[in-house]
This record gives sequence, C-alpha cells and structure tokens, in this order.
Amino acid sequence: MIRLRQTRAALAAPAGRPANPVAARKFRQLAWAALGATVVVIVWGAVVRATGSGAGCGSHWPLCNGEVVPVAPAAKTVIEFVHRISSGVAMLLSLGLMLAARRVFPSGHRARVWAAASFVFMLIEAAVGAGLVLLGLVENNASVWRAAYIAVHLTNTMLLAGSMTGMIWWAGRPVDETTSTSIARSRGLTSVLVAMIVVAATGAIVALGDTLFPATSLSQGLAADVDPASHFLIRLRAIHPIAAVAVALATMWVMRRDPAFTGARGESMRSLIVMLILTQAVLGAINLLMLAPLTLQMAHLLVSNILWIALVWAWVRGGQGSSSDAEQTVKKWRSKARIT
Repeated sequence: MIRLRQTRAALAAPAGRPANPVAARKFRQLAWAALGATVVVIVWGAVVRATGSGAGCGSHWPLCNGEVVPVAPAAKTVIEFVHRISSGVAMLLSLGLMLAARRVFPSGHRARVWAAASFVFMLIEAAVGAGLVLLGLVENNASVWRAAYIAVHLTNTMLLAGSMTGMIWWAGRPVDETTSTSIARSRGLTSVLVAMIVVAATGAIVALGDTLFPATSLSQGLAADVDPASHFLIRLRAIHPIAAVAVALATMWVMRRDPAFTGARGESMRSLIVMLILTQAVLGAINLLMLAPLTLQMAHLLVSNILWIALVWAWVRGGQGSSSDAEQTVKKWRSKARIT
C-alpha cells in the first residue's frame, strides 16, 4: 500500500511526465476540437472573400455596422457576422488551451510553448482580420496592398494551424522527451513546409483574382492569363498551378528519404500525404475547368489545410520510428504502478 501511494505521488509530480495523464488526454481531445474549429473558420473565410462579404459589417470592427448584433441583416452581413463570431469562439478556445497547458503540463514541457505560440498567432489573426476591414481591403479592392495582405493573412493561418498541431503532438509526450534534442528533422522536410506556405499564399492571391475578375469561359480565362494588358491578379493565376505541381513532386521525393517517414507509422503518414496531394491535384484541375465555383474553392482550401497539418505532424514527429500518444503513455504508467 505504501509503495502504491508512492507511485501515485510520483505520477502527480512534475518531473518527467505530465502531472495528470488523464488530464493530458482530455487536453489533447479539446485541442483537436479547437484545431477543427479553426480550420472551419479558415474555410468560412473563403466564403467571406468569394461572396464579397468582407464589408458586410461596414467599416466597423469589432462592432457590426455599429451594433453588437445586427438587426435585419443582409446576406453579406450574416456571412461576415458568422465569421466574426466563429473567429471569437476559436480565440477563446485558444486562450483556454494556453491556460490549461500551464495547469496540465509541468514547466519545461513543450506543449506549453506551442500552446502559447498558438494564442499569439490567433491574436495576430484577429489583428489582420480587423485590418482588412478598417483599411478597406475588401469587396472590389484590387490593389497590390490587398494581394499582399491576403498573402500575409494566409501565411499566418498556416502558422496558427501548424502551432496547434505541434501543441497536440507534444501534449502526448512526457517532459523528458520534450526537452530532448535527439529528434532528427531533415532540412528537406523543413524546406517543403516553407514551400507549402509560398504555394498557399499564391493560391490565396489567385483566389482573390478569380473573385474580382471571374472568367466567362475556360478559353477566355486562359487568354486573359497571358495577356500583358490584363490586371496583375489575372496574370498571376498561371503561377499557382505550376508552383503547386513543383512542390508536390518535391514533397513526394523528400518523403522517400526523410527519417520522419520510416517505420510503420511513418509509412502510413507518407501514404496519407500522397493521397492528400493527389486529391488536391484533382480538385485543382476541376476547379480550373469549372471556373472556380465556391464549393470547390472551399473543398480545395479544406484539403490543403489537412495536408498542411499532416506535414507539420510529420515534421514535429521527426525521425522517431514509433510515436506514442497520451493514451499509450497512460497505459505505460498504470502498468508500472500495478507492477510496483
């Protein structure tokens, strides 16, 4: 009995493991839900852009047309207001996770660091969203500033989703592993992540061009893409598919050599990423042929986020042949307690 009490006390101690493995598991479950909610907010942002609803609440922020809750709102107002409400919920979840990480995990655990980074990127996201409205970079604005701002906006959303992914992964590791520097991460996979951000940023600019300058037919759109007299947003449309194909091929080549894709789990992760890349290619081709309808734009953006999360997961996991999650860690500790 004394030995069992000592074991329980050790499980509650901060050294070498989360203070409460059950709480760590629940933390991960909440973190997955928060990441899912964040992805939904990102995809809904595409609806706001595609429908020209960015000015649905006028030039007011955080109020909507000067009101807390708009009365008799138009369709665009509803779309923008829903985006703001869902973004607020995502921010509260991010704040809650950052505070929870400090209670669940001991000092030095990297889940704390990634949770804090997630909240910082969430604050930046809110600031960027507010800037779009307050600077008038919405509706029919086709300036270079808007294109650059959209690219920054998309880059930050990827960093946000990536930091939340890292938080979830580290939440399943004991603290002695979170302070280890033995995890191998190749420069190739790091370069792929950077390239993915660039491709996604160009995709956001292309989507903006499709919204502001919709093509009436595929032939007309292709002709406008190479016309020197076309708006710069139209001429940039040809860059995204070329860059996307190049990065997709580079990603598949890197995965054949990267230590993150060794072992049974690494092979499974590689198969998943290849499937997502092929799905993206098909969606991109159909999107082009059908002149970028909103539903396909949403699907394309959703799959790109899932692909990004999978790549970040592989990068954070590094060259470990087997990655245990919180449930496996709990079983290990409980088994040790019974033996003792």
